[in-house]
Amino acid sequence: MFCDLVESTALSEQLDPEDLRDVVQRYQQVVGDVVGGYGGHVAQYLGDGILVYFGFPVAHEHDAHRAALASLDIITAIARLDSELDFPMKVRIGLHTGPVVTGNVGARGRTERLALGQTPNVAARVQSQAALARCC
Repeated sequence: MFCDLVESTALSEQLDPEDLRDVVQRYQQVVGDVVGGYGGHVAQYLGDGILVYFGFPVAHEHDAHRAALASLDIITAIARLDSELDFPMKVRIGLHTGPVVTGNVGARGRTERLALGQTPNVAARVQSQAALARCC
């Protein structure tokens, strides 16, 4: 799964950097809480993008279904967060399933354990083409 906060550049123009950081952290917390509730794993926080794995590092029955349900709940949770703020928050989410290889990547003493292959890349591309998610 790849989840992205839409129009974050415009948001950065409206808010002080400290306030933007607080908003992004709240968004990341909301997504992380929802994902964790479905047994998913936040692999990377990439600014306002979040890369999530279902099925790694722990596999569950019906991980793809869990990812789809988590996506719907993220949309609902962001709508609730949106109602608390003075500006609209929108997310786009892309899902894709398929084979990956996992392992440590990086250099110079800074490595991350990532899933590599076409699957996470397609999820990110699907997210970039997705319609804006609005709920409730």
